[in-house]
Amino acid sequence: MGAKKILSYGRFVLMILLVLYLILVWMYFKDNTPQLTASSLLLWFVTIPLLLLGSIMILLWWQKRSDNQDVNTSDIGGEKFGEQETIKQPVTHKLFIYSRVCLPEGNCWSEVIDNDEDLTVLSDDLVDMDGLPILIKPIDNLPDAASLPYEYMIDADTTDSDLNDNSPNSTTLRLYSLIHELLSLSDDVCSTLAEHFDQYYKQDDTQPNSALHIHPEWQQHYLVSANEESSRMSVCSHASLSALPVYLCIPASADSSVLITLVKAQLANYGIPESLLSITPIVSSGTDIADDTETDDTSEFIHEQLIPLSQSPVPELCLILIADSQIKHEWLDAHLYSSNGSNIIPTEAGVLLVFFNQAAQDVLDIDTSSRILLTEIGTPSNKDNTSKNNGHDHHASHDLDTNTGTPLYSNPHEHLRNRHHYLEHLTAIQNLLMDNNLSLSPINADEQTITTQATKAIPKTNVALSDRTITAISDINPLNQLYDVSVYLRFLEAFIVKGALVNEHHLGHYMPLNQWLKPFISLSLFVNSAENSKQESELIFLVTQHKRCSILWLADSPKTSD
Repeated sequence: MGAKKILSYGRFVLMILLVLYLILVWMYFKDNTPQLTASSLLLWFVTIPLLLLGSIMILLWWQKRSDNQDVNTSDIGGEKFGEQETIKQPVTHKLFIYSRVCLPEGNCWSEVIDNDEDLTVLSDDLVDMDGLPILIKPIDNLPDAASLPYEYMIDADTTDSDLNDNSPNSTTLRLYSLIHELLSLSDDVCSTLAEHFDQYYKQDDTQPNSALHIHPEWQQHYLVSANEESSRMSVCSHASLSALPVYLCIPASADSSVLITLVKAQLANYGIPESLLSITPIVSSGTDIADDTETDDTSEFIHEQLIPLSQSPVPELCLILIADSQIKHEWLDAHLYSSNGSNIIPTEAGVLLVFFNQAAQDVLDIDTSSRILLTEIGTPSNKDNTSKNNGHDHHASHDLDTNTGTPLYSNPHEHLRNRHHYLEHLTAIQNLLMDNNLSLSPINADEQTITTQATKAIPKTNVALSDRTITAISDINPLNQLYDVSVYLRFLEAFIVKGALVNEHHLGHYMPLNQWLKPFISLSLFVNSAENSKQESELIFLVTQHKRCSILWLADSPKTSD
C-alpha cells in the first residue's frame, strides 16, 4: 500500500513540475524572444517536457503492473476458496399447491385463456355521473344469495327487499356467494381434509374396556393388541396435520365476522371441526402495488407464511381464500374516476389456494395438486412488521388523494427504482434458467454455495433448451405496464434465441387494482396449467412482481426431481 501511495504522489509531483516548467519557460522566452533558436526550442519545449511526461507514464505503467500482480497473487493464493464462492444460488423451496379460481371467463386455465367472448353487460343498478348505466363484468354462474344458507346472517327484522339494496350487507352476501362457489369447486380437497381429520382426531370415548369382561386367558392377548394399536395411532397422530389455518382476504366493506361464520359452517358440512380451524381475516387494498405503494402484503405473506411452511419437517398446510367484487357503489366512488380505474370495467373474482409441504402431501396424497418450486429473487419489504400479527392489520395503509382516489407518492423516485429492481430480478431469473443453475429439488441453506464446475458437471435435466416448449406466465397488466412488458419480452428473447418455443401469457389485467388477486389469480391459473401438463420437455413458470422482490414459480416435473 505504501508503494502505491509513493507512485501516486510521484506522478502528481511530476505533473505539477511539468505545468510549472512550461509556464516558466514560456514567460522567460516571451521576454527574450531573440535568444530562442531551433536548438533551444527543441531542448526547452520538446525534449525536457517529453522526459517529464515519459516519467509520468512510466510511473503510471508501474502502478498498473503492481495492481495486476496483486490481483494475480490473490487469485492464485485464493484459488482453493475462490471456486467455492463463485456462484451463490437463491434458496429454492418446494411446495404443493391446490388451486381453484372463479372468474367471469371461467374456472380453469383453458376456459379463461381461450375465452374471447365479450362478457360485459350494462348494469341495472350502477350508473355514472350522467345517470347512464355503466358496463360491468359479473360472474354469471354464481348462485343467488337467496338460495344459500344465510338466514343467520340477517337480523329477524330484515325483509327480503333489503337484500336487493346496494348496501354492505348485500356486498357481504355477494362475497359469500363467491366463497361458497370456490369451496364447492374444491369439494375433493375439502373431503380429503375432512377424512384425514376424522381418521386421526376422532375420539371414541364411549367404547368400554372389553378386556375386563372376556375370558382371563384372552385378557393378556387383548391388552397387547390394544397397546400396539395405541402405539400405531400415536405414531400416525404425530405425522398428521395439527390444524387448518385459513386466511380470508376480503375488502374492507365486507363484514368479516359474518363471512368467517359462514366459512366455518360450510367446512363443517364436510366434517372439518371448528376446533381445528384458525381463520385470519386480511383486508385487501384496492390499489395496485407494482409502483406506488409503500408496502406489499403479498410478498410478506409468501416470505413469512409459505417459505417457513415449505421448510417444516412436519405436515403443515394453509388455505387462503381471496374474494372481491367491484360491482358496488363504494368501489365506483373511489376508483371509477381516478387515474388508475378510469379505463377498468368493474368486475369480480375469487381464488382458493391450498399450500402444503412434502410431509403433508405424504399424509394427504392429493392427486389434483401440483409440485411447484418457489424461488425468491430480491428482498421483500419488511415495513410495518408490528402490524403483521394482527388479522385486521394485514392490509397496507395508503394515503389516497381525496379527489382522485390515487395514492400520494412519498418518494418521486420510487417508480423508477421499482422498474430497475424488476429488470435486475428478471436478469437473475434468466441466468438461473438459461444456465440450468436452478435445482429441480429443494436446496438447503448449507448448499447455497455451488461451484461453477459442479454446476457444469451435474446437469439438472437431460432436456436441451432448444428442445423445450416454454410457457411463460406473468402477472403484468399489459394495459398500463408497457415498460414491464417490454422488459419481459427482452427477458424471453434470450430463450427464443436458444431455440426454445415460447408461449407467453400476461394475466395481470383480471383484477389489477387488487394487490392480492392480481398475483394470486395468475398463480392459480399457472397451477391449473401445470396440473394439466406433465411433459418433461415442457417448462412452465410464472413470475410475479412485488414491491422489492420477484417470485419465480416453476412447475417441477416428477421425472426430473424424483
